[in-house]
Amino acid sequence: MDDNRIWFGSDGNGVPRIKKFLTEGQQGLTVESMWWSKEVGNNDSAKRELTGLFDGKAVFDTPKPPSLINRMLQVSTEEESLVLDFFAGTSPSAHAVMQLNAEDGGRRKFIMVQLPEPTDESSEAFKAGYKTIAEISKERIRRAAAKIKEELTTKDTNNTKKEEADLFAEGDKETFRDFRAFRGSKLPDLGFKVFKLDSTNIKPWEVDFDMTERTLEDFISNIKADRREEDVLYEILLKYGLDLTLPIDEWIMDNGKLIMKDEKHSQLSTVNSQLVYSIGMGALIICLADAISLEVVEGMAKLKEELNPEIMRVVFKDSGFKDDVVKTNAVQILKQAGIVDVRSL
Repeated sequence: MDDNRIWFGSDGNGVPRIKKFLTEGQQGLTVESMWWSKEVGNNDSAKRELTGLFDGKAVFDTPKPPSLINRMLQVSTEEESLVLDFFAGTSPSAHAVMQLNAEDGGRRKFIMVQLPEPTDESSEAFKAGYKTIAEISKERIRRAAAKIKEELTTKDTNNTKKEEADLFAEGDKETFRDFRAFRGSKLPDLGFKVFKLDSTNIKPWEVDFDMTERTLEDFISNIKADRREEDVLYEILLKYGLDLTLPIDEWIMDNGKLIMKDEKHSQLSTVNSQLVYSIGMGALIICLADAISLEVVEGMAKLKEELNPEIMRVVFKDSGFKDDVVKTNAVQILKQAGIVDVRSL
């Protein structure tokens, strides 16, 4: 106290802390600036912000402040950087990336990694239905994205209302529509995908001379019974070394023709027709359906002409063809269309 080495906060009422001077620290490079909590936040402000996102529920006690991570990103990333947080927690890093992109027009991407660590059964998070920290993390990204979109839309509406009014008053309806479309395109990409680490979807082949007939029948399909088409689809992307965020279009048979399954055709049944996935505008075509007919294969060949990728690769499920004749002819049909990289699982 006599040396004035105890600090009681900026208002004199804070928790007492011992002052340390830079000269007393480790030798070497010292910081050239200080980031104060009033500028970049702290655990208390981070908790309040997270509680606000979750409608007043304190779902996590010690979140990191997104404003602090935002400042770190400003000095350490470029507009196209990829940000990895291997201990994501409630994913404030994802929140900060989306916020900074909204501020400077960047196109940063993020990868958040979080174990499904169980929440305490007595916690507010558990009572609110979040059984793991990973579930809180996913919901936090959704809510943060919605908030950022709302803020940007409100700000953009206020800034451009007069411009729109002038265009509309001039009667230039085409320019008015183009202007509104341009405004919508300025919103940053706030979408994300969620993946869970698991074992392969492919059954391992185990030699057993005591195999029963039933066991052999189980191996007719080499895909595990509890796996969906989407599970196998993303494993194929991983094995090809492709980006999991590549655009994936779904195509479906309709009156003998493959058409894109968009909102207009979302009600088309997939029961009696096969779903075809197009990844990266036709760079990779995948069909994991059963009883694939030559009609579907011919539709894929036409996709080569329609999408016109530089190289098109096709993957089927080995047991997915209607019969061996279809399987043999499928390869020849695709070859005639210039597709020579044809594989089966």
